[in-house]
Amino acid sequence: MKIALVLGSGAARGLAHIGVLKALEKEGIPVDLIVGCSMGAMVGGAYAAGLNSQQIEEIACETNWKRVVQLLFPKRFSRSGLLDGQRVEEFLLSLLGEEAIENLPRKFACVATDIRDGEEIILNSGSLVNAIRASISFPFLFQPVKLNGNYLVDGGVVNPVPVSVAREMKADLIIAVNVTPSVKHRARTINSGQLLTQQKLVAASSASSFLQRLFGNFMDRLPSTNPLPSKKQPDFKMSIQQQMAHVAMTMENMILTLRLQETPPDLLITPAVSSYQFFDFYKAHEIISVGRQAMEAEMKQLEKLLKMAENGGMIGSATP
Repeated sequence: MKIALVLGSGAARGLAHIGVLKALEKEGIPVDLIVGCSMGAMVGGAYAAGLNSQQIEEIACETNWKRVVQLLFPKRFSRSGLLDGQRVEEFLLSLLGEEAIENLPRKFACVATDIRDGEEIILNSGSLVNAIRASISFPFLFQPVKLNGNYLVDGGVVNPVPVSVAREMKADLIIAVNVTPSVKHRARTINSGQLLTQQKLVAASSASSFLQRLFGNFMDRLPSTNPLPSKKQPDFKMSIQQQMAHVAMTMENMILTLRLQETPPDLLITPAVSSYQFFDFYKAHEIISVGRQAMEAEMKQLEKLLKMAENGGMIGSATP
């Protein structure tokens, strides 16, 4: 029986994957195939390369992440991404060494996204470092990775928890770990505020009327008619990093819901990581503990599934 572990994207929240591995190792449950996305690809790649959960945990908890960020971020940013590809390669080589995926002790695959057409790219052979680098290349933060004519970014753009890949690789039992906090899917209607001007203007009927209006100082008149913002209600401000993280979480959550409905795992583990932020790597010990607790809570259900499989029974897919 081939047991697959699918580890999803989630930045620092993905450290919970280490806790899941610790719980599985403690119970002596083997993992034959690992499929990862983004941070799940990094943790899963390290495990597939032969590191055990204790070794990965030590690296995560003892690493000075502030210093790592200082090393990775260049003084001058590239126009195609903030993080320099060579520095990311050096980081991954220091962590994982260099090996071909097909030669790893455990079967491994990870997903990335071709930024030009949105195609999902499955990486299951060739350089482990290149594959993980592509899978973690968060848009606008990392430079896209050019591989065989493809420009690859984070796999979470199209498949945050790639259960479908494990199915395609003929896994008999799939344990999936989702560390993307759920977002309530709701919509509400609001008023769009006061008119920008007191003039009753209709839409421009042609390019010439639009240009005449634009260059006729129409734009210069707009600020004078805008009401001043109330001092009692200061503008809500978010850093660019916070904006990126919130947008990514919202989009990934919507995509994740659809993908898990389409291809559910046999067992879905959802660690309680919603209180941790995108860049909370310095809280590694806490996040790993949350992951371990989540896996331990589902261990009885996993044992039932394993017995069913051993007895030749059909394993029912879990609902997300």
